[in-house]
Amino acid sequence: MKLYGNSPSPFVRHCRIALLESGLDFEFIHDIDYQMSKKLSPTQKIPFLEYGEAGATKMLTDSTSILRYVREQAGQIFMPSVQELNDYCAVNTLIDAQVNLFLLKKEGFSSESVNYLQRQQNRIQTGLQEFEGHAFPEHAPWNDVVLRLGCFLGWIEFRKHLSLEPFPQLRALHERLKDYEPFKATMPVDS
Repeated sequence: MKLYGNSPSPFVRHCRIALLESGLDFEFIHDIDYQMSKKLSPTQKIPFLEYGEAGATKMLTDSTSILRYVREQAGQIFMPSVQELNDYCAVNTLIDAQVNLFLLKKEGFSSESVNYLQRQQNRIQTGLQEFEGHAFPEHAPWNDVVLRLGCFLGWIEFRKHLSLEPFPQLRALHERLKDYEPFKATMPVDS
């Protein structure tokens, strides 16, 4: 198996964590400038996974399908409840909103001048407030909602997007996750 992506991406990081947890053999290929994803993936995004099945090379082009594949290969159930799936999707919404803000800011747009971006900024705040009220486990095993949220919190911290000061529960969760070996092994670094 080959997982293509970059280190900072929370979507890629979650897939790397799942692969490390699974014990499956894989190679992580850095797609620093997105050239490989442009060339090899029909969605032109990261992460994507190449794997062999029945003698043929196959590809998964979204982190959620990659996670499901990895969990099933490891004999686990991916998203065993509707509530867990809903929370997972909510974290994805927060990541997508923050990615939009990050990329559009690099292009010179700001949330102060574009209503759509202000809505994205508000979505992140209300989403984090909602998760601040959740009860999270004190230690592993972590489910995919917690891992996804932790990858998002790590990306926020790495990119210095916003302060987690108003969210003590989320900060505490992130600190606990930092002690988890697969989380430590996948800390974001600039490529």
